[in-house]
Amino acid sequence: MCQQTAGLVARILEENHIPTVTLNLFKELAEIVKPPRTLHLRFPYGSPVGQPNHKEQQLAVLKEAFDLFLSQNEPGVIIDSTIKYRD
Repeated sequence: MCQQTAGLVARILEENHIPTVTLNLFKELAEIVKPPRTLHLRFPYGSPVGQPNHKEQQLAVLKEAFDLFLSQNEPGVIIDSTIKYRD
């Protein structure tokens, strides 16, 4: 699913009281679409949760996403991930 579509679907879900977090690789698009909560990752397309077979990195991305989910109630929040794709 493209990032624009995911952001629009997230907005509809939030309107129906279903909270969401989207992972985004193109921050400018998130700024236009304004999904409710977005974790911006500086990862290559095709790897939204990290490097293949890099379990620790993938779990760290999910943890950041869950932390964002639990900590932000304001719509339109875009948080830059602290995780680097390659060390």
